[in-house]
Amino acid sequence: MIYSHEVFMQRALDLAKMGDKRVAPNPFVGSVLVHDGRIIGEGYHEYYGGPHAEVNCIHSVCEDDQKYIPSSTLYVTLEPCCFHGNTPACTGLIIKSKIPKVVLACVDPNEKVAGKGIDILKENGVEVISGILQEDASYLIRPFIRYLQKTPYIILKVVKSKDGYIGNKTKQIWLSNGLSTTLSHKWRSEIHGIMVGRNTVLIDNPSLTNRHWSGENPTRIVWDKSLNLGKELAVFDNSAPTIILNQVKDEVRDNLRFMNVSGMTLEEISKLLFAHGIFTLIVEGGSATVSQFYSKGLWDEARIITTAKNLSSNTSEDMISAIGIFELVSEEFKLDDDKVEILLNSGR
Repeated sequence: MIYSHEVFMQRALDLAKMGDKRVAPNPFVGSVLVHDGRIIGEGYHEYYGGPHAEVNCIHSVCEDDQKYIPSSTLYVTLEPCCFHGNTPACTGLIIKSKIPKVVLACVDPNEKVAGKGIDILKENGVEVISGILQEDASYLIRPFIRYLQKTPYIILKVVKSKDGYIGNKTKQIWLSNGLSTTLSHKWRSEIHGIMVGRNTVLIDNPSLTNRHWSGENPTRIVWDKSLNLGKELAVFDNSAPTIILNQVKDEVRDNLRFMNVSGMTLEEISKLLFAHGIFTLIVEGGSATVSQFYSKGLWDEARIITTAKNLSSNTSEDMISAIGIFELVSEEFKLDDDKVEILLNSGR
């Protein structure tokens, strides 16, 4: 049976997605080695500073199949690196392994590579085919592109009622179902920081942890301009690293960091968070906080959960105007009676 390049590249993409935030700031990358239509090696980049996908893939080949490596095709979701960083250049291992053909999804946007890896492979007699499932692979490395620009990959998350509201101004209202809640906690486990405004903390008293999903909690980021939030609130329970954005002081105490951002723009604050290891950021609300990022175009992705519930007219600010004009729905699915939409900002 003859398989297309897309079949094996899709497998490489699936492997790449197995990486988690420990990979950051490096990109997600997956790789498979194929001989005569059979996968003999697989690998993905598992953590920052560790072996790259190509290395894990080649080294995964069992002893009986190693004789096939010089007549196999290597599939990689991202152009192999060609410089010695935390690990040796992957191009060197590919050439040393005498792999005759490499199939790529997309070129590495890092200027240290950016086509140079392809050139080195070709100069050493390796056939290179590129552009296979390029769009899917490019989506996977969007956070890495933001890293190269020294700013976080910013995700706006909104949960709204069927009639377009996000909650009540004075009391907590639970909108999403259990499946959507679990998904939200999975998302939290995958990112470095989660941001909410002062009113959300006062009304909902959220923990902002991923207690319904395994993995490391994100850093909680809370706006509290005058430092008036009560220390009995859940965000001060020391269960996860927490940053309080304010206009009063800079201070570090246990798991709590106060950052004085007086006079800083939202973009400058984002870059400050990036400098403190927040490479991916979910902005969960409320409406004022999300709208600030949206109105300034300071977002890369929006994740919108529309629930089956309707809220009466005395609810909080109608968010239809803020989220109704997003474009490029890249993914849409149902979780019971909740609808989830993933949208991309094409202008950023």
